[in-house]
Amino acid sequence: MKKIVLSTIAALAVSATSLIASQQFYVDEKGQVFTTSAPDRIAIENKESSVFSKAKSLEFSGTHYFGYTSANPDTTVSSGNDTAKYANNSAGFELRRNYLQVKGFFNDKDYWRVTLDTTKELASSTSYANAFVKYAYLYIDGVLPYTGVEFGIAHRPWIDYEEHNGWFYRSFNKVMIEEKGTATEAGVDLVNSADLGVNFKTKTENFSSEIGMFNGEGYHADKAAANQENSSDLSVEWRLTGHLLGSGTKVGKADRTKDSYAHISTFGLISQNHKDDTVAVNGAGEYDRSFYGLHAVYNQPLFLIAAQYITAEDEAKNSIITDGKEYDAFSINAEIRPIKDWTIIGRYDDYKIDKVAMTTGVKTVSADGTKVIAALAYKYNKNVSFIGSAKLINEEKANGGDTGESKDVYMFTTEVKW
Repeated sequence: MKKIVLSTIAALAVSATSLIASQQFYVDEKGQVFTTSAPDRIAIENKESSVFSKAKSLEFSGTHYFGYTSANPDTTVSSGNDTAKYANNSAGFELRRNYLQVKGFFNDKDYWRVTLDTTKELASSTSYANAFVKYAYLYIDGVLPYTGVEFGIAHRPWIDYEEHNGWFYRSFNKVMIEEKGTATEAGVDLVNSADLGVNFKTKTENFSSEIGMFNGEGYHADKAAANQENSSDLSVEWRLTGHLLGSGTKVGKADRTKDSYAHISTFGLISQNHKDDTVAVNGAGEYDRSFYGLHAVYNQPLFLIAAQYITAEDEAKNSIITDGKEYDAFSINAEIRPIKDWTIIGRYDDYKIDKVAMTTGVKTVSADGTKVIAALAYKYNKNVSFIGSAKLINEEKANGGDTGESKDVYMFTTEVKW
């Protein structure tokens, strides 16, 4: 009985508070308060409490990728410490990305951004359970003509560009250059999307670019720590893009269901004393990494098509890493929008990785793989989309034997953005 009485009182209190908050009150010269207006009464200003900030304004947003995944490897996957974790078929729900973001604006263009992420994927060494910082940087606009700059854990020049202009489906598959050997992926694993450093971003109508200098190993704690503790060498990275139909000032912000654009880009990285966290002990494993790429994309409201080619090299620097690597890869993806809110998606990747013996220069094939992706997306509303996808991955050794990276992966994904 006490619980019922207390619940009733609480409900009445909440209702009364809401009523008071929404009610306009008036006061006369004697200090008497009324709920109706009159010539001798003054309206009382009803001020709501606000979040305090020294910034001019705050902008909150979120991006969330939740889904169900079924991964069926052909044989045991050999990928460092992950072997035992996804040697057999695996399935389950995943929170692939859970971004929570705030921007504090100091004026109309300059701001500080922090993005937190929580990821829980099918068992692998990259399946994080705790929140971590994905981005944390200061953006200052107009430091050079048409150019702003990011300082901090900032965007690296390539991946964010591709994900907002050529491949929009990070929710179920990364861009080719970022993919690694996990329960649901296989690829070249050359770079990730953020790192400690500085990135200069230029935009004009017919040309845009990003040129940056970073620690080199990315925002993941293990690799970044190796760079910070054991080397002063940095990574120089870039993207240069020509906009054939103009719209360079809108790069990454165009509505692909309404706008037409055509971009041609070159991008690359030169990273000295790059650390290999799968081999290195106290920073002992080092190599010089470089890669170069070409990318083209054409979009109109009915369809999009994009293609890219990448060549890369890891040059071994000491006896801890006995083999260097050479990479050769290309990818093509397309999407068709035949009916409002529905999109058909396809992608084909082809990559080859050769090991190069440091002493003899002899090459042996480390991985020779292809990937076929087919997907169907439905835009439920401006905030929510649903995607069903299939990935067929085939990867072989030089002698035709299966490396264990071959697998079929099926996903159902919910994208939420606000």
